Amino acid sequence: MSEQAVNIPHGDGWLAADLNVNGDHAVIFLPGWSGTRYGPQRILLQAAEACAKHSFTTLRLDYGGRGDSSEVNEVTLDGMISNAMAAITWLREKYQVQQISLVGLCSGGNVALGVASLDENINNVICWSLLPFMEDKGKATRQGTPRKAMVAQYLRKIFTLQTWRKLFHGELNVKGAQDSLVKDKEGDQEEQQHKTSKRVIMSALAGYRGKVFLIYGSRDPEATGARSFYTTWFKQHEVEVAAHTVENAPHNFYTAEWTAEVITQTVNWLVD
Repeated sequence: MSEQAVNIPHGDGWLAADLNVNGDHAVIFLPGWSGTRYGPQRILLQAAEACAKHSFTTLRLDYGGRGDSSEVNEVTLDGMISNAMAAITWLREKYQVQQISLVGLCSGGNVALGVASLDENINNVICWSLLPFMEDKGKATRQGTPRKAMVAQYLRKIFTLQTWRKLFHGELNVKGAQDSLVKDKEGDQEEQQHKTSKRVIMSALAGYRGKVFLIYGSRDPEATGARSFYTTWFKQHEVEVAAHTVENAPHNFYTAEWTAEVITQTVNWLVD
């Protein structure tokens, strides 16, 4: 694969990306909330390389304020969706791509769904470790995560080195330790607001007629609820959806074996 670094004009700045032009079907890779266009253990780069071998055009994007893109006042979910929309428009105008597939990791999956809710010409959305939107988290947890799994999640937190470091940092702060055990994965209240769209994306997504593919790790504590929530919702709204579970893998699929499985499943689903 022969990628070129590009800067996509956006507002008063630019969005950094790596582009490989290789056909009229483009696959755009969207990192997680604080990630860059490489992804953890370079999973986005490896996935782009695999897609390029099947004659897909690929683009790996840094959101504004992340990676090599220009700075923004604050990073928000709606801002990230706007970034992805700008990259798609640029790609269509400059290289005349005819089909667009989006691959998003974690919050990148939420971005992909946000784009699909605005652009009816998105062909496929592939989400790795997709979490519910903030307004749907409670419903998803109640719907799909057994109480036993939730208890196990908190027990794992209790025995992590990070938790003990928080507990004994400076003084024995029991309340702080308790707070750290129940703190939402999505951060504090301000960060949760940044991750909440001004639109109700799932409602806007009801008319989407492309295809969706979900990949989760079986040891991602929130995976059970999220997978159940999304597969049920898409089927109810007559959106074609498929899902795959990587056994024993956590949220970011850290090992080479798990990474390879995610990429192979993604490429095979796109090619089929």
